[in-house]
Parts: sequence; structure tokens; C-alpha cells
Amino acid sequence: MISLYTGFGCLLLIAAIFVLLSMRNRGPSQNDQELHRRAQRDFYRQRQNELASDLASGLIDQAQLAELERELDRQLVAESSGDSTTTSSSAKRGYILAVLISIPLLAITLYEHFGYRQDLQLRELQSEILSEGFSDERWQRYQDIVDAILVLRPDSGEHLVMMATLFRQQNDFAGALPYYQRLALLFPEDPNVLAQLAQARYLVGGRQVDQETRSLLERALAINPTQGTALGVLGIDSFANKQYVDAISYWQKLLMQLPAGSAEIGVISGGIAEAKRLATAAGNMQTLQVNVSVAAELGASPEGVLFVVAKSSDGNPMPVAALRVPLLTQQEWPINLLLTDADVIRQGKQLADFSELTLSAHISRSGTAIRRDGDWVGESIQVDVSNVADPLTLSITAVQGK
Repeated sequence: MISLYTGFGCLLLIAAIFVLLSMRNRGPSQNDQELHRRAQRDFYRQRQNELASDLASGLIDQAQLAELERELDRQLVAESSGDSTTTSSSAKRGYILAVLISIPLLAITLYEHFGYRQDLQLRELQSEILSEGFSDERWQRYQDIVDAILVLRPDSGEHLVMMATLFRQQNDFAGALPYYQRLALLFPEDPNVLAQLAQARYLVGGRQVDQETRSLLERALAINPTQGTALGVLGIDSFANKQYVDAISYWQKLLMQLPAGSAEIGVISGGIAEAKRLATAAGNMQTLQVNVSVAAELGASPEGVLFVVAKSSDGNPMPVAALRVPLLTQQEWPINLLLTDADVIRQGKQLADFSELTLSAHISRSGTAIRRDGDWVGESIQVDVSNVADPLTLSITAVQGK
């Protein structure tokens, strides 16, 4: 606030300096003009007397006198016009001075009109919250200030996002909902805004995905197929409606985006495993249970991504199926996984379409499926798909390149 007032003070001071300089320069200019006019009048009268004397002495005749007097009048008119130009310049200078004075006044008016005073109040309150904490009284003041700003600037996306995020962080999705609705009107092609609005509607509406909410989620995914919030909500809704294969599909896409060590990995992985188990029990897909372990002599596993890859013996280099599992910061072993029809990569194929598969596992430190030096690897195993009763075991036993 102090810096703002300092700025206004500087503007006013600059305008005042221009005014004083103008007033100082204007005095001598007016005196000079008056002396010039007086000299013009004296010269005009002196010249008239000289012409009359010349006529009396016979140096000029009456016709010449008339012509010389007309020339003298024209000269006086021309010089008087110069004085008028000077007066006009003074008027222009006065106009410029008026503009200079009006600049800081206009700045103050616009500052008040658009609510920037409240922005400064908001910054002061934010500093207070950072130093002293977020009390109920401060939270109410915060809302009041932002709402006052939005009255003056209803299209301020910055303030709308600010309020929606704060309500969301407090799990108050009912409070966040109107702000997300306004954001969706301002940014109808922003997948994050659409997904967050849909999530707020879903949670406020008793965890039900109605037609409008589904439309928002589908629009978000059409713009960005990897939008995490939309994938998560659709996965939860599919699981709730016993559409386990769809739930797996949504959650697997979400899992692929999570970085190693993310707290969400365990939750999403657990959801996928349960959906696979229920889908298998319902007869909706074939499943191979795979347990992956790490040799004790390798020590604690590094951060990275575990890949379990199934390849066929038909010579096609493209994997049949693959699991991608981001590892937790302190991963516990073994990991029990389900390789299902939902993990098949080849279009239109299922596990049952392959009589024999080669399974392998490795930990990629870079997060990519291609093995590189430094990755942790293990031996592959051959699997007769039609004759698998017990869980399969894959062991990671070495570091590639060592």
C-alpha cells in the first residue's frame, strides 16, 4: 500500500513541477509580447509621419502614399498574426498542463474503479496468513475481499482459481463449485477446469455421475486424453457400477502418469488389482497372477518403474501385454500383480489367443520400457497360457551393465 501511495505522490510531484516551470516561463513571454506590440505601434506612427513628410516635400505623390500606407498596414497585420500564434501556443501549453495534472487523478480513479485497492489488501492478508496462520476470521475476510474484487472484475480468472483451489483444499467442494462454474464459462476448452468442475459436481451430488458431469469429463478427455482428474472420477464411477474392465482401463491410464514415489500409486494400484480380481471372478477376463521379487543381495530397490512384459513366440517384436507399475519410495517386495486381458497391447487380442508367452520383469530407472545400463533385470520364463494354475514368479537378480 505504501509503495502505491508513493507512486501516486511521484506522479503528482512531476505534474506540479511542470506547472511551476510553465508559470515561470509564461511571465517573461507575456512581457516580451507587450514590448513588441508597443514597438510595433511606435514604428507604425513614426512611419506614417515619415510618409506624410515625404508627401509634403514632394518626394512622393498621393498614389504612392496610398500604396505605401497599404503596405505598412499589411506589415502590421502580419506581425499581429504572429502574436496570435504565440497566444495559440500558450493555449496549447495550458492544455498540455491540464493533461499532466489529470494523469495521476485518472490513475487514482481507475485504481479505485477496478478494485486494485482490494488486491493490495489481499496481499497484506496473505502475508498475515503466512506468518500467523489461517483462522476462521481471516478466511472470512479473504472471501469478502476476493468477492469484492470479482464484483468489479467478474472475469478475473486468477481470483476465481484462487477461491476454487482454497475451497477444494479444505474439501469444501460445494463452496468451490460456483467458482468452477464461472471458470468453465470463461475457459470452455480448458480440460483441467472442465475436469475439476465435473469432480466438484460428482462429490456434491452424492458421488453420482449425471449426464452433465459425464459430458464434462468426456470433453476434458477429448481435449487431453491423459487428464488425471477425469480418469480418476470415471474409474471410480465405473467400479461403483461394476464395470470393472472400464475401471481398469481408466486407472491404468492414470497410473502411467504418476511419477515414481507418488503417494497415489498405492491407492490406484490397489484399485486396479481389486477391479481385476472382481472382473476375473465375474468371468469377464482371463488373468495370470504374477509375483515379482528382488534378490536380497541387490539391496533396497531404486526409484523407478517396474515393467512386466509378455511376448509371444510368433516372432512379432511387439509385446503381447505389459504392466507398468511406478514404485513407491520404500517399496516392499514381492509385488503381487495380475496380468489380464485388459493389459493386452495388441489390438483385438486376448491372452487366450496365445498358447505360449515369455514373461520378463525389470526396473527402469528412467521410467521407459527400453532396458538401459543401470536398470535392474531378471531372467525371463516361458508360460503355457492354457495350463496355468499357480501364481507365476519373476525374480530380479542383476543390474544391467555390471
